[in-house]
Amino acid sequence: MTEERPQPTGDSYEELSSDSIEKNTDRILADEADKETNSVDHSLQQAEEQNQLHDNVENNEMVNRNPSESDSDSSSGSDSDSELGKYFYPKFEELEAARKPEPGMKFQTLEDANGFYSTYALLTGFVAKRNSNYRRQKYHIECNRSGKPTPARNPNRKRKINSFERTNCQAKVIVKLTKGQWEFATVRNEHNHPLSPNPSLARFFLSQKHMSSEEKSFLKVLQQSKIPPNKILRIFRRMRSSFGNKKDPISLQCTEQRKTENSDVESALKHLKELELRNPSFFYIKQTDEDNIVRSIFWTDARSRMDYNIFGDFISVDTTYTTNRHNLPVATITGINNHGRTLLLGCALLRDGRAETFKWMFQTLLQVLGGKIPGSIITNQDEPLGRAIAEVLPQVRLRFWKCDVMGKAHERIAAFMAARGNIKLELDSLVDNSLTEMEFEEGWSSLIERYDASKNEYLQFMWRIRKIWAPVYFRQDFYPFAESLGRGEGMNIVLFRNYVLPKDRIEKFIERYEEIQKTTLKTDDEDRRQAGTVPSCFSLQPIEKHSSTIYTRQIFLKVQRELLHSTAFDVHVVKKGSVYRLERVFNYENPEFDRNAFEVFVDPVSNTFICQCAKFARDRLLCCHIFRLFTQLGINEIPGQYIVPRWTDKFKEEKAKQYTEKCLEKADSTARYEMLMSKMADLSKKICSDGTKCNAFMLEFDSIQEKLLATDGENPRDNDNLDSQCVGGRVYEFIC
Repeated sequence: MTEERPQPTGDSYEELSSDSIEKNTDRILADEADKETNSVDHSLQQAEEQNQLHDNVENNEMVNRNPSESDSDSSSGSDSDSELGKYFYPKFEELEAARKPEPGMKFQTLEDANGFYSTYALLTGFVAKRNSNYRRQKYHIECNRSGKPTPARNPNRKRKINSFERTNCQAKVIVKLTKGQWEFATVRNEHNHPLSPNPSLARFFLSQKHMSSEEKSFLKVLQQSKIPPNKILRIFRRMRSSFGNKKDPISLQCTEQRKTENSDVESALKHLKELELRNPSFFYIKQTDEDNIVRSIFWTDARSRMDYNIFGDFISVDTTYTTNRHNLPVATITGINNHGRTLLLGCALLRDGRAETFKWMFQTLLQVLGGKIPGSIITNQDEPLGRAIAEVLPQVRLRFWKCDVMGKAHERIAAFMAARGNIKLELDSLVDNSLTEMEFEEGWSSLIERYDASKNEYLQFMWRIRKIWAPVYFRQDFYPFAESLGRGEGMNIVLFRNYVLPKDRIEKFIERYEEIQKTTLKTDDEDRRQAGTVPSCFSLQPIEKHSSTIYTRQIFLKVQRELLHSTAFDVHVVKKGSVYRLERVFNYENPEFDRNAFEVFVDPVSNTFICQCAKFARDRLLCCHIFRLFTQLGINEIPGQYIVPRWTDKFKEEKAKQYTEKCLEKADSTARYEMLMSKMADLSKKICSDGTKCNAFMLEFDSIQEKLLATDGENPRDNDNLDSQCVGGRVYEFIC
């Protein structure tokens, strides 16, 4: 596994271009002042390289605020703004609003659209140029390295300082005038050359908000004099150095940002403390730096700890969501219960996305959740995250979401694929439908050769890391319903996207966490009530009736779907008693594999059935192909070795009982709280359908509650409306 970890490659500039513009901007906003001071020389060197990119652009390629290219519908800004020359000076508002361009974005003026894309270019590390005017209704804003590649130079000839190589880069946006607004009609974000982002220069422009009026006036004079941006940065550095000016606007801005960030985290901590007081089962742990400032927080509760102990054989870790304007990553740890439903096991607010930070998160996870090692983990494609898992949990099977990997590939090499016909469709089909490693690897080689794609660096990168993302390499590993859970987006996006905005404060995220946990309790109650009813069967097959008595309701519905799909296959004997071929004769929606034939291997001695699709190994449920063979062979019940306890109602009850007995040995208040919740939940499930028993229990419980409170010298009536402060409040939740 270690040798297959993704390593930094030449493709990293593509990843920055397509994924990290929002993170780049926010990271610039949140940089610490002391880091800024220690990296002045390095930042100036970066600024010099960035300015060289700007100097490489001819006057007719880079007039971002020049009114000569603007029509009457698009002109905006003062005359002074239009005199700034060929260099691009982003506005503070443009830097704050910067993000990756997307089709359909609309702007009031052409200058607004141009400023947005040029700001994106500055942060991402390239230079934008504007050209192609079709009756002043359509403009192309392109990477300045577009156009025919520069011919090879004489290696002995000294290169001109202001020269740059064209690479026929296809990165661009096409802006059209539609109903009085300028709209991004086409967006291509992938580049075919290295990018040179310059955080130091962007920080300098952001610091204008904290400059004095004299500094702002002087800055404007320098801009109107067409002084290159990095030279302006250098001038301000030298001025502050020469005059001993302590009020460095960049440092002030970073310091102010750090104060705001710390204030936001402290406010979140206060919220967590209040939550801990309201809910004795809630728990959080924080990480501090050398100045005792809180940097990362992990939180969970007693119910999640018990769920992890029971269902922690498989977990998903997602770090694709960020909350608040400081770009602090939020990680969610989720699992799947015996109903196939998602469980939120814990959350972490992290200081950054470095491997060291992720290591702290996993070490804390093990510490808080009892030290149990999961069997398999699936995550978004993230190299530092994968490295942290390899160090803290080396024995765990690690996998990246296929949908995440393929989604990034489709975005980063979209132009490359578009120029090669059906390569995208064939690549998707190869990844989704390969049944053996050999089939996948031979198919990949054939596809690369057929479409002349051997020199594409990103495809090379995908091939190198294939064993940690391609589904065919995980056919024998427990990743239940992984493809259906992927949906091309992380679990964070699914849980939080429609509820928490990136600009929201951290408390909003914590509030959403509470809502999710309350919803989980409600759903558990519904599942318990359903357990006492008989599900409907679509057929008269005995095996369907048998499965309805074994599995939880949601899992039975999955099995029922497999039974329905099994009717779409015919059975052909390849070798009687040992090999059967299942051929699809009817199509149905959303098959797991878009193939027409599968082979099932049978061992009569051990009574085992193995299908090529390997669904039982992945999901611990039999596939439609084996169910069809059961019908052919007259097998009317699921053999015992194929009934996995994890998907049954009794599994959680038995495991919860073991867990509570184990917790009793610890004899702490949290363990007792968990035990009471579990016992009351079990009892509620048994009696809630019987009104007489339920009323009798309530009377007995009220009597017990009065006695217990009386021994503590409390008036029971004072607690009638304070359900959240007593165990009784939790019992009412389960019963009602």
